Amino acid sequence: MKHTSANMDGKFYDVINYTGCKFNISKEKIFKDLIKLLLKNAKCSAFTNILTEYQDHSPDHWETFYYSLSPEEIETFSKARQKYKLSISKMAFIAFVLFWKKLLNKYENVTESFKKKVTFNSYDSYFNKIQRYAVKFKKRLDIKEPT
Repeated sequence: MKHTSANMDGKFYDVINYTGCKFNISKEKIFKDLIKLLLKNAKCSAFTNILTEYQDHSPDHWETFYYSLSPEEIETFSKARQKYKLSISKMAFIAFVLFWKKLLNKYENVTESFKKKVTFNSYDSYFNKIQRYAVKFKKRLDIKEPT
């Protein structure tokens, strides 16, 4: 395993952390699942323009997210970085914007001990703020319908 890190907006980090606690799933798994969803659904061969506009260059706070990668994940993520010319943290954020509710519903369906329905109140205001990027991301990634 290789250990590495990603810098991300603190609000995005907080959502991942809260969700991990709620579902008893590691933050690392959630982060990787987001990236895998993006890689599965992106139909383009390269992103057009640079997708940096999502970053608040003066966020309330930045967080460093530490995670580890298996040799297979290193290869997959490295190829994705080369192909799309984007950082792993940007890929995770794009997947968050486009697929977050889908991922939570998946966790809800496979987590037997989770009896309560997901409420999105914990991140709705943040999620609503970032949804303005969804149309741009879908167009640039050529995403028709998430699978």
